[in-house]
Amino acid sequence: MKLPINSKPRKRLKILFLDKQTHYDGADERLRIILSPAYYWFKDEALPVKYVSQAQSLAASQFDSTVPEGNYKYAVIKKDDRFWLFAYDEIRIAETLKALGIKPAQVEAFYFAQNEFQHLERPVEITDNRVLVQNEGVVSVMPRTYVDATQTLESVLDQLKLSKHKVSLNLFQNSVLDEKWIYRFSVMSIVFIVLYLTSYLLLKSDLKELRTEQYTLTQKYQLPETSFQLKSLMRSLTSKEDRQLALRQQLKKLFSLPLASGDYVKKFEFNAKGALYEIVLSDIGHAQSIKQWLQKEFTIKSAKVVDQTFYIGVSL
Repeated sequence: MKLPINSKPRKRLKILFLDKQTHYDGADERLRIILSPAYYWFKDEALPVKYVSQAQSLAASQFDSTVPEGNYKYAVIKKDDRFWLFAYDEIRIAETLKALGIKPAQVEAFYFAQNEFQHLERPVEITDNRVLVQNEGVVSVMPRTYVDATQTLESVLDQLKLSKHKVSLNLFQNSVLDEKWIYRFSVMSIVFIVLYLTSYLLLKSDLKELRTEQYTLTQKYQLPETSFQLKSLMRSLTSKEDRQLALRQQLKKLFSLPLASGDYVKKFEFNAKGALYEIVLSDIGHAQSIKQWLQKEFTIKSAKVVDQTFYIGVSL
């Protein structure tokens, strides 16, 4: 498969083997770190549980009285019907990284040498006098003098494909941030506090101004002072406005009464309960059409024709 002319192959993250004698050149690059057995305690156990989450709750008890006193975190990897248990000290690891000049933001994940080198066939030279070996399923570090044929750590890491079993250490919480990070954090905290206080003072000033304006309006228009009274007044005014709007609509309909040529309204009375027409008709037959039109919108209270005058009342 040919790559496009302008494309670049994805850069492989550097794998760093972290041991007590590890040296690092200080390059600012993303790292995947394999922890040497020097940085964790390991146990291969058959536990009366099926799932990793269940084994996780038992991990601490499996290391009781077998590891030096410390503040340990625990990781579990299931291997067939057995569980691999790891106890590690985050603070110790974080302090080592700080001493090497590795920033927390550089580290993508951590891996255990026990899991990554479980199939190691030949010892790996990690320093001039120390080697990494796999013996009967357990990966450990031992003196170089006990081993003859070895392979270089660099060549092994170049060919290594890391497993999916990784842990994320909470490096930022372990008080090992360098001075630059502490300075930045302090500056950001101060800026945040200043902004918060400024916002608070401005808000307090605006609130005082609003209260003053509210008091002025209350006095000017003789409004109630409490919010309960104001809400009650608003509900009352809103209800009154709704009634007035409804009456306007009804009046509009009453004034829209269609009349035949020659007919005219002699008298019109209106109140909140209803309306009364006195209509002079050019033809008394027009009374029926007027009544039918009003019935579509209102309830007819009375209707009669006297001589040429039609008296009709409706209720609202």
